[in-house]
This record gives sequence, C-alpha cells and structure tokens, in this order.
Amino acid sequence: MSRKDAVVLASRTLATLLIVWTLTDVSYLPEYLHSFLHYFNEAAVSTAIEYQRHYYLVRIGFLATRVIGYSLMARWLYKGGPEIEGLLLPESEQDAAQS
Repeated sequence: MSRKDAVVLASRTLATLLIVWTLTDVSYLPEYLHSFLHYFNEAAVSTAIEYQRHYYLVRIGFLATRVIGYSLMARWLYKGGPEIEGLLLPESEQDAAQS
C-alpha cells in the first residue's frame, strides 16, 4: 500500500467516524427542541423556568455548532489533499532529504 493510499484510507475512515458522530448528535435535536419549547411556552413565574429556558437554548446552540463543525471536518477529511497528507502521515526528515 502506497503512502497516498494509506492517507486516503485513514482520512476517509476519520470522515466516516465524524459523519456517524454528526448523525448521533442530530438524533438529540428533537429532545432538546421539545424541552426548550416546553419551557419557552411556560410563563416565567420562577427563576427555575427561566434557567431551564436558557439551559436548553445553550444546549441547542452547542449541539448545532458541533453538527456543523463535524460536518465541515468530515468534508475536509473526505476531500483529502496535500494538507491532509501532511497532517496524517508527514514525511520523515530522511524522506525529505532524499527528495
């Protein structure tokens, strides 16, 4: 297996793992949205309700950030290229001297 083939295999494997994590995080979205909407529709009679509103809003925000980040990283790893090759399997000093 050549160096390039090894890098493609590793980067596509990592991209697949990131896609699985993305799909896992997306599966939590209905739960968080349901909880947020439940507390959003409640009258703010106590600080506990206000806290829960903000809590679920922050969770949804970070969940969306993770989904977007994982998706972008998976796309970057799947496309590959010289920067991925340098990241996953950098040339040793000995190989660089011979080139």
